[in-house]
Amino acid sequence: MLKKARIIVEETQQEIEVMYNPTELALNTSVQVQGVGSNIQFQRVNQDDLTVSLFFDSYEQQEDVRQQTDKILNLTKPTTGSGVRREPPVVLFSWSDVWFTGLITAVNQKFTLFLSSGVPVRAELTVTFKQVLSQKQDLEAQGYFNCRRLWQVSENDRLYIIASKVFGDAKQWRAIAAANNIYDPLNFPRKPDIGRTIVIIDSHDTRYKGITNG
Repeated sequence: MLKKARIIVEETQQEIEVMYNPTELALNTSVQVQGVGSNIQFQRVNQDDLTVSLFFDSYEQQEDVRQQTDKILNLTKPTTGSGVRREPPVVLFSWSDVWFTGLITAVNQKFTLFLSSGVPVRAELTVTFKQVLSQKQDLEAQGYFNCRRLWQVSENDRLYIIASKVFGDAKQWRAIAAANNIYDPLNFPRKPDIGRTIVIIDSHDTRYKGITNG
């Protein structure tokens, strides 16, 4: 049996099954860098927007095709969150497995067949998804699990102790403080810092040149 692609609302697990599977999918990955020439520094990996063309046809049922297409269009409306801040729901585009997780940022509709009454019964939708990452996925995209290390702060940790253990040089505590926005290093760790995961920067990261040698 042919498995249908689906759009799944992450929070509610509501599933919208597409009427006809797309004929192709294109997922592009780009690397964001900073600098020029011999001084190029890796920043992160980005996955470009996913754009999918979907086809809907309700001619045989003689029904308004918008009953189907509006289910997708409604996913652009800010319906999640609380208070004054509300956002469109995060959705998953799934076809045998999850291909993409993100927000639907654009839905272009084209109606191509109508009943004599003017009711549309055929539509082509171009749906654009913008990627949304979990905290762990965002760290992975920035290379923290590859070219950097993570350190879980304990009660007895001090920045110079951490620097001595990971760099062999206690004076490099300044680079750790700068990379983790620690503005009061003399009082680190405070109670909220216990159990926090901080980033031990790549020693070749040019953003912290000069700091690591201070």
